[in-house]
Amino acid sequence: MTDISVLYDHQAFEMQRFGGISRYFYELMTHLEGNVELAIKYYTNDYLKEAGDRFPGIHLPERPYKWFKGPIKRQNRLNSIARLKKSECKIFHPTYHTPYFLDHIGKKRYVLTVHDMNHELLPHTFRNSDAVIAMKRDTILRADRIIAISENTKKDIVDILNVDPAKIDVVYHGVRPLTLPYAGLKLPERYILYVGDRNAYKNFYQLLEAFKVLASKDKTLFLICTGKVLKKAEQALIHQSGLQGRVIHIHANDLELKQLYQQASLFVFPSLYEGFGVPILEAFSYNCPVLLSNRSCFPEIAADSAMYFDPSATESLVESAWQILGDESLRQQMINSGRERVKQFTWEKAAKETELVYKKVL
Repeated sequence: MTDISVLYDHQAFEMQRFGGISRYFYELMTHLEGNVELAIKYYTNDYLKEAGDRFPGIHLPERPYKWFKGPIKRQNRLNSIARLKKSECKIFHPTYHTPYFLDHIGKKRYVLTVHDMNHELLPHTFRNSDAVIAMKRDTILRADRIIAISENTKKDIVDILNVDPAKIDVVYHGVRPLTLPYAGLKLPERYILYVGDRNAYKNFYQLLEAFKVLASKDKTLFLICTGKVLKKAEQALIHQSGLQGRVIHIHANDLELKQLYQQASLFVFPSLYEGFGVPILEAFSYNCPVLLSNRSCFPEIAADSAMYFDPSATESLVESAWQILGDESLRQQMINSGRERVKQFTWEKAAKETELVYKKVL
């Protein structure tokens, strides 16, 4: 990509200490060849911290960052605007869809990555859906080209905003499994794994309902959840269901997450909608069988390497999970299939396809 130079901004790295969007942009920046610039002054992001001096900015611990979040965000935005005006890069790739840059972009062309259309499709599950929908509409419609992270997301963009499909390129995420061995967590012998946030569209409550049935059948089975600390309402439901002690929360780092996948009896992703589903690739990489809802992009990403259930029927989740948990031969078959499937998703491939998008813009 020596003849192409790209400027990325602060947004994703300011928003996330770690997570799917900032991971995506970090991997793109580190795998692309040529001139890659990042406009950021302050961040808490773990991936940029890991990169050391490769990218600019000052890493801040989370506590001071939260205290001064307002002034820090203003400084980051002003810095990005200044860099946008001064940089000789011909392409701008904002890392989120806040439209602050539209009045300052000048003659530069910009590419926008759309990770999902969940606010548009499930507005009732978000508090700020109207504002986000408006911002996304502005930045999507004015972009020179759009990257969708799945064919399903591309279809949603076309259906909802009437965007010309020829303007949208699909570039799948990759995965970078850790090679460092780790077994520092003391874990139950048998457990179902749930990874990530538990917003309404993630359908976590249905998983709890299904696990109540599964736990009554198998007294050795546990449910382990990662992500944010369990909310009071979730804790109350766990207690009312008689599952206290059987549902475990772990705030896992990447190495701990690797161990959780490797030792899990089953990974379940019950979400009603996702733009891609990176945990699917993580589970495949770490030899964990995968059970998915049959919605949105999941069949596109996992193909026949996962088993699917109907999220409108809890008994469908129970039956599918019980089938996998009780059949070691099936589990091994799913693990082998997932190991082959994940080979199709690499950050090197994602970077090369993104480079082609940049070339189309120029």
